[in-house]
Amino acid sequence: MSLTEMMNLRTRFEQITEEFKLDSYGSDIYSLKHFVENGHRSNSLRNDFREAMEIAEAIITEYENVRDDCKNSEWTG
Repeated sequence: MSLTEMMNLRTRFEQITEEFKLDSYGSDIYSLKHFVENGHRSNSLRNDFREAMEIAEAIITEYENVRDDCKNSEWTG
Protein backbone atom coordinates (compact mmCIF):
# COMPACT_ATOMS: atom_id res chain seq x y z
CA MET A 1 0.00 0.00 0.00
CA SER A 2 1.38 3.39 -0.91
CA LEU A 3 1.77 6.20 1.58
CA THR A 4 -0.93 8.16 -0.26
CA GLU A 5 -3.38 5.26 -0.02
CA MET A 6 -2.62 4.87 3.68
CA MET A 7 -3.19 8.55 4.38
CA ASN A 8 -6.44 8.53 2.39
CA LEU A 9 -7.68 5.55 4.41
CA ARG A 10 -6.78 7.26 7.67
CA THR A 11 -8.62 10.40 6.61
CA ARG A 12 -11.68 8.39 5.59
CA PHE A 13 -11.63 6.51 8.92
CA GLU A 14 -11.53 9.81 10.83
CA GLN A 15 -14.39 11.21 8.76
CA ILE A 16 -16.56 8.15 9.37
CA THR A 17 -15.89 7.94 13.10
CA GLU A 18 -16.05 11.62 14.05
CA GLU A 19 -19.60 11.14 15.40
CA PHE A 20 -18.98 7.69 16.94
CA LYS A 21 -18.76 7.10 20.68
CA LEU A 22 -15.10 6.27 21.26
CA ASP A 23 -12.60 6.53 24.10
CA SER A 24 -10.07 8.05 21.75
CA TYR A 25 -10.36 9.64 18.35
CA GLY A 26 -7.85 9.60 15.55
CA SER A 27 -6.25 7.08 13.28
CA ASP A 28 -2.99 6.25 15.01
CA ILE A 29 -2.28 2.54 15.36
CA TYR A 30 -3.35 2.41 19.02
CA SER A 31 -6.68 4.12 18.34
CA LEU A 32 -7.32 1.77 15.42
CA LYS A 33 -6.58 -1.32 17.51
CA HIS A 34 -8.85 -0.04 20.27
CA PHE A 35 -11.59 0.56 17.70
CA VAL A 36 -11.30 -2.98 16.33
CA GLU A 37 -11.50 -4.44 19.84
CA ASN A 38 -14.13 -2.13 21.35
CA GLY A 39 -15.72 0.02 18.64
CA HIS A 40 -18.73 -2.23 18.21
CA ARG A 41 -20.06 -1.47 21.71
CA SER A 42 -21.94 1.73 20.94
CA ASN A 43 -21.36 2.00 17.22
CA SER A 44 -22.22 -1.23 15.43
CA LEU A 45 -25.59 0.08 14.22
CA ARG A 46 -24.20 3.40 12.99
CA ASN A 47 -23.97 4.20 9.30
CA ASP A 48 -20.62 3.17 7.81
CA PHE A 49 -19.54 1.16 10.88
CA ARG A 50 -18.59 -1.81 8.70
CA GLU A 51 -16.52 0.42 6.39
CA ALA A 52 -14.71 1.95 9.37
CA MET A 53 -13.96 -1.53 10.72
CA GLU A 54 -12.63 -2.69 7.34
CA ILE A 55 -10.42 0.39 7.06
CA ALA A 56 -9.06 -0.05 10.59
CA GLU A 57 -8.29 -3.72 9.94
CA ALA A 58 -6.60 -2.90 6.61
CA ILE A 59 -4.37 -0.25 8.18
CA ILE A 60 -3.43 -2.50 11.10
CA THR A 61 -2.59 -5.37 8.74
CA GLU A 62 -0.42 -3.11 6.59
CA TYR A 63 1.32 -1.73 9.68
CA GLU A 64 2.08 -5.22 10.98
CA ASN A 65 3.32 -6.42 7.58
CA VAL A 66 5.68 -3.46 7.22
CA ARG A 67 6.87 -3.87 10.81
CA ASP A 68 7.59 -7.56 10.22
CA ASP A 69 9.40 -6.78 6.96
CA CYS A 70 11.60 -4.28 8.80
CA LYS A 71 12.39 -6.80 11.54
CA ASN A 72 13.46 -9.37 8.93
CA SER A 73 15.46 -6.90 6.86
CA GLU A 74 19.24 -6.95 6.62
CA TRP A 75 19.14 -3.28 7.58
CA THR A 76 18.10 -4.02 11.14
CA GLY A 77 21.18 -6.12 11.71
